[in-house]
Amino acid sequence: MIKAVIIDDEQHGITTLQWTLKEYCSDILVVATAHNGLEGIEIINEFKPDLVFLDVEMPLMNGIDMLLQFNEIKFDVVFTTAYDQYAVKAIKLSAMDYLLKPIDKDELMIAVEKVRNRKNQIDKNQIENLQEIHKTKITNKIALSTLAGLQFINLDDLVRMEGDGNYCHFILKDKRKITISKKIGDAEELLKDNLSFFRAHKSHIVNLKFVEKYIRGDGGEIIMEDGTSISLSRNKKEEFLELFARV
Repeated sequence: MIKAVIIDDEQHGITTLQWTLKEYCSDILVVATAHNGLEGIEIINEFKPDLVFLDVEMPLMNGIDMLLQFNEIKFDVVFTTAYDQYAVKAIKLSAMDYLLKPIDKDELMIAVEKVRNRKNQIDKNQIENLQEIHKTKITNKIALSTLAGLQFINLDDLVRMEGDGNYCHFILKDKRKITISKKIGDAEELLKDNLSFFRAHKSHIVNLKFVEKYIRGDGGEIIMEDGTSISLSRNKKEEFLELFARV
């Protein structure tokens, strides 16, 4: 059994998550619950759980600040949050998972399965970086989870993203390539509110600021400033061309 605790300031959120875990994740045993970060510290120290379901926004102490109270984080964390674009940006490509409220049972099962297979312990530096993004509402940077930790990149330096199965390559204007173990759909979700990025093909997202040329064709071909040639999906052609003023 995997021992878990739930920390959430809303009792109905705790109750719903407990029921869903019992119905669909029978190897998760909820041993305690808490309604704020201070109570959360107490139950974690007392019950020493393997897994913590942690609300991001709570009174007295939010979830990220609560984690920073521990010298070592010897448990897995799944954040839970109502939609907050900054909280989601801070967590999305980090080594931790999150669930949007109301929690979907299928998403919960996927998150729990990741916990079962996870081998890497959370590093406190990761939490500090997440806290920085969350507090300052940095919108022009994203955090990419690499083997070495979190790599912060400026979106103004990001030329394109290339999907490769369960991996996504981030190519920067200085020619660096950063690879993370996420699908390109995760990158698209992270950047969906940024109008500079366009899904040109099932395997490519481009930064429109670095587009140099368009070559006509069935769908056409996009030439980036770094010389990369990217096929444009036929059903994306009209949308792409409408983004640019022409003479």
